Amino acid sequence: MQPLRILIAEDSALFEAVLREVVSEEPDMTVLDAVGDGEQAVEKCIELEPDLVLMDIQMPRMDGLMATEHIMAQSPTPILVITSDPYRGGVDMSFKALSAGALDLMAKPTSLPWPDRERQEFLRKIRLLSQIPVIRHVRGSMRRRHVSFHGSRATDALGVEDVAVVGIVASTGGPKALARLLGDLPPGFPSPILVVQHIMRGFSQHLASWLDANSDLEVLEAAHGLRAEPGRVYVAPADHHLELGSGRWLEVHDAPPVGGHRPSGDVLLESLARRAPDRSLALVLSGMGSDGTMGLAAIHRAGGVTLVQDRESSVVYGMPQSAIDLGVVQNVVDLDGMAHEVVSQIRRIHQRIT
Repeated sequence: MQPLRILIAEDSALFEAVLREVVSEEPDMTVLDAVGDGEQAVEKCIELEPDLVLMDIQMPRMDGLMATEHIMAQSPTPILVITSDPYRGGVDMSFKALSAGALDLMAKPTSLPWPDRERQEFLRKIRLLSQIPVIRHVRGSMRRRHVSFHGSRATDALGVEDVAVVGIVASTGGPKALARLLGDLPPGFPSPILVVQHIMRGFSQHLASWLDANSDLEVLEAAHGLRAEPGRVYVAPADHHLELGSGRWLEVHDAPPVGGHRPSGDVLLESLARRAPDRSLALVLSGMGSDGTMGLAAIHRAGGVTLVQDRESSVVYGMPQSAIDLGVVQNVVDLDGMAHEVVSQIRRIHQRIT
């Protein structure tokens, strides 16, 4: 089998050498070339047709965001964005690169040699993402299709503890899907939305800020003791579980990982099944593995609504397919119709309970 052919786009000579060494040590990978700016990255993608680009964001002449836009418009190629320390600049551009067609992002190591756990996760991402078919993206701003919500007076009069609650679980490919879904939801959306997105430490606050900028809903990083209010979106902090507690108060904690994940989608959805059994809507988006499947099963048994993203609009279909295989999915929806489906299902729940 031919080794995976990797193009490195990185203006730091030190980190370019680190990436080259890590990739070259793997027998199933090879470095095609390394370039120091976005213009060269675009040219090399056309010339060499790599299996994957490791894309820095902050580069001279053309930054990684613009390079991603050009590559996905001219010679679609899987791209893994590698950004600097998330507490410094460039992270917002990294999330914008996901909207432009990049498949995933990760942080550069904060110390060298690269910690083994982070290094292995990096190699796992390369192997996964290089196998994903990508499509041409026409450069431009993110599409937004607002879906209206017309609630009844009885629905409008529901108390905080009576309204339906939405739980969303996502992994690889999730940020782009979340941005599209939340951007399409109406300003008066009548339910709180709780989100578990598998993401590296330090990125969840930036993810929440980026989603907030692309939605008419208020999106914030969840914190222990906040109340789940209608019309707000709460993103689980990286490396912490998020649960819906009694009285619709949020519980954020660092209990051990579940199924290898913290935050865990199963932990979130199972809490919805306990606290809002017949008033919960659960949605599993793109991602590898099976996180969310057991949570969907719990909500399915409790009488809630269970949805998953469709294969065509997903980057990785492991998590949705796992739930489908277990037989606990009520409906499969694509990104274009996702907001409409969520609004329709929430309306039905509220009509039933009023």
